[in-house]
Amino acid sequence: MIYQVKWLAPLLVTLFISIAAGQTQLPDEITSASPSTPPPPTPSSLPKLPLAVHYEALCPDSIYFIRRRLYDALLDNDWWNRTDLKLYPFGKAAFYNNTNIGKLEVFCQHGDEECELNAVHACILEHLELRQAFDLIYCMLRSYFNNIDICATHLKLDVAAAKECKRTRQTADILLPYGRETLALGISFVPSIVFDNNFQPYEQSSIRYNFEGHFCRQYQQKFKIKLPTCA
Repeated sequence: MIYQVKWLAPLLVTLFISIAAGQTQLPDEITSASPSTPPPPTPSSLPKLPLAVHYEALCPDSIYFIRRRLYDALLDNDWWNRTDLKLYPFGKAAFYNNTNIGKLEVFCQHGDEECELNAVHACILEHLELRQAFDLIYCMLRSYFNNIDICATHLKLDVAAAKECKRTRQTADILLPYGRETLALGISFVPSIVFDNNFQPYEQSSIRYNFEGHFCRQYQQKFKIKLPTCA
């Protein structure tokens, strides 16, 4: 018992002095509260570069860009948490009023099948979290068949709401908000890539084939931060 009292004495003296000085923390708490290196930023706190991709579900150039440029760049460079990505499955399509049936319709560069597939992609974007939607669209474009069921099974995603969206709504209605954004740009080539809401029509070829370089420059220009994987 005497040994235990001797062991506790220094701690009790320190605690008494701390309380007398107006401190209420224990010594180990005081130490932990001292200035230290700030914790690294969380993914949600990282500045994100706005990036819009206007594409078509059956366009070979769109498929190549999303599969070989965009997807790889975001994952290989760990840029997903630094990107505010928006996908617009519309491309060089257009709306028209069908006077025979009295409703708005849409025609697409690669025919009716592409319009329907663009609408499927739009429903996916509406009803899935963005990362899940992006992975699902990537999978669908990868096989060139745009099969939502096969890819949803592979990724273990629930796509019931997206399929119900496509089944119960008109194609033109689904695509209307995406079409408005795309048509406002007056694009002449698909895919068209827009950084920070600033469409550069004469830079599109360079952006498509040197996407990572453009991303690095745009990010550094906007946030004054050079990303670790940027040369």
